[in-house]
Amino acid sequence: MKNKKKAVYLPLTHALAWIVGSTLIFSGSAFAGVKHYLKMQREKASDPKFVLRTIIQTGPQKEALKTEYLAELLGIASDRPCSAKAFDLKRAKEILLSSPLISHADVKWIKPSTLYIDYTVRQPIARLEDYSNVVVDKEGYLFPFTPFFTPKKLPGIYLGLGPFGKSLSSSDGEIADWNTPLRGKYFKLALDLLSIVTDSKVADLFAVKRIDVSNAFSESYGTREIVIITEDSIYKSLNGNQIQITAPRILRLSTKNYSQELGNYLKLRPQLLEEENKNSLSSKRLKEKIIDFRIPKLAFIED
Repeated sequence: MKNKKKAVYLPLTHALAWIVGSTLIFSGSAFAGVKHYLKMQREKASDPKFVLRTIIQTGPQKEALKTEYLAELLGIASDRPCSAKAFDLKRAKEILLSSPLISHADVKWIKPSTLYIDYTVRQPIARLEDYSNVVVDKEGYLFPFTPFFTPKKLPGIYLGLGPFGKSLSSSDGEIADWNTPLRGKYFKLALDLLSIVTDSKVADLFAVKRIDVSNAFSESYGTREIVIITEDSIYKSLNGNQIQITAPRILRLSTKNYSQELGNYLKLRPQLLEEENKNSLSSKRLKEKIIDFRIPKLAFIED
């Protein structure tokens, strides 16, 4: 018979010492590897070729916002070099979207030293006359107008809102604030009226200066109304020169039948223009007319 080999057993104390020693050897190697990797990353981050030098911006509009403004939002400055490795692209996108002016944003690095920003700026459809220097887009988002947009003729809307950032019971609890769209019935009504008066068939006839819906849902029927301020233009020859005469009008409409009442005004308008053309003298601005359409089939005209 062959002799069986005897198994060799390590004493418990020796086994534990071997395990602990092995762990320390491998842990030390791993730590050294991590330390070396971090050192390489720091060296790479401090490498001048990985420092931000250029910002490229794109979007539906060419340079809708100044590059300086985008850099300021992201905390980028020429006196504070920004490393590509230290720059958080996800956070940068969040910061851009926190601006009330920007509706879409995407941020990428173009190696080695260029930051690429693609973004979309909100487009104003009206001035919100409850506040100063505030405009609104079709989705109800509010944002400042000056100094970001070139001057343009925008109609004004007045909703009867409370202080900015606070609700007011008379405006259905609507709160006006950045990055929070208006959703209440006052804004929806103003938006519908805007769609009617800015339609090409209407907008070419006269200019709408202001839409006031602050009393559109008043509890008192006598004070419940929509007020639209318009301006018509009359061109007249005087002493061989053509002059433009402005004819301001205030239209008082009901909350339920405003669409039909605006149609009635369009039918009445040619007659008003004819009368004003006959009676106008050398004045370049006529006295405003108040036309009340709130009683069905009637129009009360007050000079």
